[in-house]
Amino acid sequence: MSIEAHIVDPKFTTLFRDTFGMNEQEFEMLLSHFELKKIPKKEFYLKPAKVCRHKAYVNKGCLRNYVIDELGHERILFFPMEDWWVADIDSYYSGEVGTNFIQAIEDCELLEISKENFQMLEKKIPKLGQWYAVKMTRRATTANKRFEELKTMSPKDRYLDLLKNKPEIFQRIPLQYIASYLNIEPQSLSRLRKQISGH
Repeated sequence: MSIEAHIVDPKFTTLFRDTFGMNEQEFEMLLSHFELKKIPKKEFYLKPAKVCRHKAYVNKGCLRNYVIDELGHERILFFPMEDWWVADIDSYYSGEVGTNFIQAIEDCELLEISKENFQMLEKKIPKLGQWYAVKMTRRATTANKRFEELKTMSPKDRYLDLLKNKPEIFQRIPLQYIASYLNIEPQSLSRLRKQISGH
């Protein structure tokens, strides 16, 4: 489905027009290579067993990005929301079969672009390559921070940190998914919440 500019999250426009200084012609060229994907609640945008050949901007909604560990348990890596980008990055770059599931928690709208089109646009619009270099650096920083949190912080501290820095998660995401993200059992999360609230 083609995209009309008025349905695009203003943050998407601001990112490329203001932050990275694309002119109107460049931005229109960029937008023309995206497709609007509507993902109903509980449906999957991405599953393993195939190579990831697209990435997508979350225009509306919330998803969960998870893998299955060696014991068969779901391990949630991230909760992509508006103004996030989603893909199985390792598969996207390596060309190998992916391992990530990306499932809609809410009805979602994604702006999707193929790897082929993105690489073509990087050559035509140098600012796009500049943006992507910044984005990948930030993504690596976020992934490292999450790894360190799981390795060094107690479950209680991880919960309090999430509550402080991303309170919106608790309004939009079921508690069993939050427990998986924190790498604790749902019962442990319930006890933590009661302990902290004083009930």
